[in-house]
Amino acid sequence: MLRKAIKQFQLGVKNPIQGARILASEAKMRAGIRTLRSVEMAVTWICNLDCDFCYAEDLMKAQKKPPHMPVEEVRRIMQEAHDLGMIHVNITGGEPMVRKDIYDVVDAVPKDVVVSLVTNSTLLTEEKVDKLKDAGLSTIQMSYGSYYHDSFKRDLARYCVSKGISVTLSVVNIASERANIEAAFAMAEEDDFSVLFNYPMIYKNVGLDSEFYWKMRYHPRCREDNMFWSGKDRCPAGTHKVYVTNDGDVMTCDRIHAIYGNVNDEPLADIHKRMYDKFIQHKSFCLLETCDKQWLKNNEKAGRNYSTDLLGTRSDPFNVFEGTPLMEGSVEGSTMAKEIHAARLASAKPDLGEPQTSGNGAANGNGAANGSAPNGKGSTNGSEAATPDAQASDTPSPSETPSA
Repeated sequence: MLRKAIKQFQLGVKNPIQGARILASEAKMRAGIRTLRSVEMAVTWICNLDCDFCYAEDLMKAQKKPPHMPVEEVRRIMQEAHDLGMIHVNITGGEPMVRKDIYDVVDAVPKDVVVSLVTNSTLLTEEKVDKLKDAGLSTIQMSYGSYYHDSFKRDLARYCVSKGISVTLSVVNIASERANIEAAFAMAEEDDFSVLFNYPMIYKNVGLDSEFYWKMRYHPRCREDNMFWSGKDRCPAGTHKVYVTNDGDVMTCDRIHAIYGNVNDEPLADIHKRMYDKFIQHKSFCLLETCDKQWLKNNEKAGRNYSTDLLGTRSDPFNVFEGTPLMEGSVEGSTMAKEIHAARLASAKPDLGEPQTSGNGAANGNGAANGSAPNGKGSTNGSEAATPDAQASDTPSPSETPSA
């Protein structure tokens, strides 16, 4: 773990003030002092692709022509998060590179904060990489896998590294993507990249590729949320990490769309305090999990004893908190269209309740044992329901999420 921590520190930190802030934050976290460490920040709902498995599909399609979050609003939110201890922000969307002013967005983040940006790489050029570097970008997260073979350009990734921007290949941990993930690790070793593990969502997935996940997650070049932002193999959602949407809604995770406040209505400090006080009591390896067998397997591998009482439900593929006590204190939010939410719940099978496993030990988060989904929309970047030997569906997820 020490070797891994050193490698991640080397890849992520770009200046001494970032390093000092990270070390101070680590001390606060381990002392039990409330501190916000990482923010997922969606700055647009526009995307030049239309993946039917996008983890933000419900949010992006709740409005016909959603505007970008203004740069000054980004600056305000980033300052509020900075005051709470933020050491890292991950700029996401949508596809952030559709914004012509994306360089101003990156520049709006305080310079002692590590800044990463998620992209499908289709709009990226060397000239844009140069501008991102000048704006203060630390890391670029390039989606990698079956869906991105045409858009990912290894030479461009190498160019990023040559300019001082770290590259992370963002993958989703499902069995059908294992060969791509192995290739990503080989590339990472050769080109000095890292590989970001994304716990899979329940839509169109039977769940986590547990065997390979646990084999590789301690690799020095493997990045993952619950190894760093909260420490000690604990999910950071709602405590040391939050998701702020393009509309200002605040959620625990970009793949769990329960809303606990809006930064346009009240200070982020008030929202984070409520969330922290609530979720610090709810310990889990990953709150996305919906399968009791995988939950227990994660406990075993991590040496933890987290209660399955926090197991997610499968009635809403975008919100595994639905029907659980974790929904207490949540609000409707600004863009979660009522009809979309109602349609998801109405089409979900089975009803709220404990997850069921199929004959081969795999349980799909939507209640389907073969990985098919009862509704036609959804995302794959976030929750899982699977036993260690589960077989994944043929549809891969996009990669995204947090960075370290």
